[in-house]
Amino acid sequence: MSRISAPFRRKSSEWSLSPQTHSNVRLAVVACTVLVTVFVLTIVTIEARRADRALDEAAEHTLRDYAGYAGRTLGGEVLRRFSEQRATILAPVAGSASRNVPEPSLDEIVVRGKKYFDSLPGSGDMQLAYFRVDLRTRALESRGVMSAAFARRVADTLAPFLLNQPTLTEPSVLVVDDRGVTRSVAYASLIGPQGQPTAAYGFAYVRAAGISAVAARAFRETPLLPISFAGTRWNYDTTAIRTGEVANDSLLGVRITDRAGQIFWQSARAAETQGTPYVETVILSTVPGGIVVQTALRQASAASLIPSVIRRSQRLSLQALLALTVLLSIASLLALRGERLGARSRRAEAMQQLALGLRHEINNALASVMLNAELLAEEDGLVEEQVVRLQAIVEQSGRMRSVLRRLEKAELFDVVIPYLNEGYMVDLSATAEGKPTSEQPA
Repeated sequence: MSRISAPFRRKSSEWSLSPQTHSNVRLAVVACTVLVTVFVLTIVTIEARRADRALDEAAEHTLRDYAGYAGRTLGGEVLRRFSEQRATILAPVAGSASRNVPEPSLDEIVVRGKKYFDSLPGSGDMQLAYFRVDLRTRALESRGVMSAAFARRVADTLAPFLLNQPTLTEPSVLVVDDRGVTRSVAYASLIGPQGQPTAAYGFAYVRAAGISAVAARAFRETPLLPISFAGTRWNYDTTAIRTGEVANDSLLGVRITDRAGQIFWQSARAAETQGTPYVETVILSTVPGGIVVQTALRQASAASLIPSVIRRSQRLSLQALLALTVLLSIASLLALRGERLGARSRRAEAMQQLALGLRHEINNALASVMLNAELLAEEDGLVEEQVVRLQAIVEQSGRMRSVLRRLEKAELFDVVIPYLNEGYMVDLSATAEGKPTSEQPA
């Protein structure tokens, strides 16, 4: 009975990737890591620049808001001090409607005015004048720097106005031109027992000098900006500036003008704010007119008013991200180089193993060929041509064995010669033909 043999089957083994596939996978992973690292670095750089621009824009808006806040604060403080000035000097007259006060003398108003203005810087340039106008007879009494024409003009202006406004009992102010000089005239009416205004008391000064004196004091004494984030604090004591404190003049430049642009007063460092982007203008309207307060932050103020911890944290975060990205890039490149060197080493090892396998198999075949050729050469009855051919077989077999022995040191070969299709090959017969190699120097 015939036996039907089953087809040969290789024993199944656990599935695994070949070494070359492993190498390709590792190379792909390293290449992807490099690409991802470069992509992350690009994104981080773009976002860092966007964040820096956004922070600069926010800082610029914030600093402009600070400048506007300072202008409104200073303007409001100046107006408040002018109102306080009128109320203080004209206190014996103000509110007389409800008190039925005795009529004060003009000298009493002069004494109160002198006491107040002596505390202001530059009050000597104000050309102060005091006056009393009898609203019934238009009689005028004056003290100080006040020309007769100007005094008469004030009397002729106030008398009809106050008689038609018997309810106007609080101090107010007029702006009057006196031979090209603009003067401010503060006044209040004295209300008699019958509830009618009987006299007007007041004082006058050069408007620009008065605003300058009040603004200079307000600028020195009033903190105009929010507390600095840089760790400093504002100087609330006007007598001295201690260590760690800042004053308005160290951060701000201020100009106060009228609507036409005439400068009434400006701070000492106002010129240093030319060209700064942190400028705001505030127009303050008053009864007789208005003043314009222009405030600007000095360029050096940005470091004091913007939270420095934000700048530092942003800088440190960016540096950390860049350092991490650079380290990832270096690690990826080193891994890529190591993988390429490893692949080259594995390829060389595989070629060496292949060469040893070829040498073993071909040596066995050559040994059989040489043995049979030598046996045939020893037989009798061979013609000379047959002996020559057998000797050629033995000779060439020996040459092949010497070439195969050289395969053990294939990595030392440096005899490379042209081959087909513009290729190159290692000349394994160099030793047999006496050609120079790394083992046999010329």
